[in-house]
Amino acid sequence: METELFSGLSGVDVTLIGLAFFVAGLVKGILGLGIPFIIIPVVTAVTDVVTALALVALPTIIPNLVQLWQFRQHRLEFSHTAMLVAGLVPGVWLGAVMLVDLQTSSLVTQILGGMLLLYLGSRVVRSPLTLTSTMAKGLAIPAGFGSGFLGGLVGISAPISLTYLSAQRLDRPQFIFQVSIFFGVIGSCQVIFYLHQGLADYPIIALSSIGLIPLFGGMYLGQVMGKYLSQSSFEKLVLAVLCVIGLKLVLDI
Repeated sequence: METELFSGLSGVDVTLIGLAFFVAGLVKGILGLGIPFIIIPVVTAVTDVVTALALVALPTIIPNLVQLWQFRQHRLEFSHTAMLVAGLVPGVWLGAVMLVDLQTSSLVTQILGGMLLLYLGSRVVRSPLTLTSTMAKGLAIPAGFGSGFLGGLVGISAPISLTYLSAQRLDRPQFIFQVSIFFGVIGSCQVIFYLHQGLADYPIIALSSIGLIPLFGGMYLGQVMGKYLSQSSFEKLVLAVLCVIGLKLVLDI
């Protein structure tokens, strides 16, 4: 991939991308998620999906490392985390390999979006999927693998990762710590595998670091706002984000 792709961007395009990074940081600060979901569609609209995946990789890693440190006292047991990572790494690798050949499949994302909306429907009719800590630990490797695969292939792991975490009914600090593991590992693997597969080059990875400026500005504001959220409001916001993601995937927009 060549960085010349960015030479044709207008001032409006650059402003929109910067705003997308800020809004992504704001949502990340409040809910612990939102960076790929918000940034990738905006960047894709002015370049292409592969460039968008490369551009968002580094800004996905650093904020998640920050939140892992901030919420480290709310981590789950080490074995649970280790199993998540054990599933995530090969999942991202397989997704990145398939991206080279498929350049993403709209059918796959539409099916996953439909599954996500079905899950949300179960929450609305008050028969929610709930995972105990034992069940969640048993599903850690497959949940990690599925999330990593989607992250490597389409850049958005939410249909699996957020459904898995939401079903555990974690409080906000625990949720943010766990979701930061998902996105931090996925982002790190993306940088390595995209470079190895030729889907990104070092100048684009370096250029993506500029996005950290508006991103961290949004994160700071979001973290301040998040302190005033009740657990009930937090869960409703997460479900609302899941609903938007599900509709986006199903409608392929």
